[in-house]
Amino acid sequence: MGQMNVSVTDRLAGFVRKKVRTGQYNSASEVVREALRRMEEEDARALRLAKPAAEDILADLDAEQLDAIRRRVHTGIDDIAAGRFTEIENAERLSTFAGHIKTEGRKFLDSQVRIGSSRSVKSRPARSRA
Repeated sequence: MGQMNVSVTDRLAGFVRKKVRTGQYNSASEVVREALRRMEEEDARALRLAKPAAEDILADLDAEQLDAIRRRVHTGIDDIAAGRFTEIENAERLSTFAGHIKTEGRKFLDSQVRIGSSRSVKSRPARSRA
């Protein structure tokens, strides 16, 4: 087991001594190891929450959303079977292709925002100039 010297504030040192005095732990090292294990578990949990597994995401979807995903997957499978796909040979081309998709997506979103804002302008009642 590796050894390490650590400096802590007087308050934290008192907390560690208190944990040992209560009999919960046999030594200050046990207290620190337990605290570090908990911190490690907390970090792992935060990582899982930041990047949830597919099962976690699917659990939050309703039946209509799941059906929409299934339809898209089946459409994709049909497209592949019919030869409607783009094959990417290397990382450089993948990066270029991804950049193109992002650009097109941003254009699409921008057009949707413009359509939405023009609708909201048209639907506002006219102000009287009295």
